[in-house]
Amino acid sequence: MATLKDIAAEAGVSIMTVSNVINGNYGRVSEKNIKKIKELVKKYNYAPNLSARSLSSKSSKIIVIFLPQEDPLINYFSNPYLGELFGEIETLVRKQGYFVLIRSLEEISSVSTILKNWNADGSIILTHQDQSTVNMIIENSDCPVVFIDSYDSNSSALTVGINDSKGGYIAAKHLIFNGHKKIAFAGPYNESNDIVYHRYQGYRSALSEAGIDSSNIITINTTYEDGINVGRAIANKEYDATAVFATADILAIGIIEGAHRNGLIVPNDLSVVGFDNLQICSFVTPKLTTISQNVKQKAESAVDLLMKSIQDKTFRKQNVTLDVELKERQSVWKIL
Repeated sequence: MATLKDIAAEAGVSIMTVSNVINGNYGRVSEKNIKKIKELVKKYNYAPNLSARSLSSKSSKIIVIFLPQEDPLINYFSNPYLGELFGEIETLVRKQGYFVLIRSLEEISSVSTILKNWNADGSIILTHQDQSTVNMIIENSDCPVVFIDSYDSNSSALTVGINDSKGGYIAAKHLIFNGHKKIAFAGPYNESNDIVYHRYQGYRSALSEAGIDSSNIITINTTYEDGINVGRAIANKEYDATAVFATADILAIGIIEGAHRNGLIVPNDLSVVGFDNLQICSFVTPKLTTISQNVKQKAESAVDLLMKSIQDKTFRKQNVTLDVELKERQSVWKIL
């Protein structure tokens, strides 16, 4: 069986160049050599010995992506936001020459143990974790961990998030600008959920400035099916609202569908604003007005922080907060 050294000799390049091509690092390799090395790898059916490489370099080249689950029966990848975010992260990690291991967890306390057992080089946690959980993971992990959408008041972690408060504020301001005064807030409202809580605080600030009551809260899970139930309930006059700010696009789209099923026309009878600006916003009728967070940029920031921390042990912990903006489409109606 051909070795890395054999392929390098036949290709007339260094062993490092062959290694870079095999790992997808083409930055300093000519197109001619890339093609030659790939042909030789295919010719000899060469496969790198990852275990041996891990032992020699003390690097597993494994990045673990955790998806903590409160309910083991829920498929969280049915949530298009998480699917899109993971896809972006996996692509970026692969380009860096690392391999992705994804793990769903019921017990978040298992994170550190799994990272040690797999000798992982680093990890990214996709969903919000509270401060105590963030601290526990940092204290017990031997490799860098990046937390997405987790608020860290002590600045002791690598975190990437967005300006959730601004998002809620500009969503509500847009509805107020269009003449709405009966504006409901729909989402998994809970003061321990920092993401939703900050979005609510922004929404509340905008309504307070306009002298509008902000107590019309519809506490609901972030699913399409629950959105349908909310839309139907609004159509049946169970909630007094001419507009809804939903904390996720999938929830907003469900609300539109439920309202339609029970006789309301969106946006003529009910205006809806979502949050995320996922691709599906342009696939529904009417196209969804939403708060845009750049999922690709969020993934890039998370992977960038992780790689810097892996490569430089003295790299200081950082908190990255990305901006948001209103993406206006067709789901909001101006009340004259």
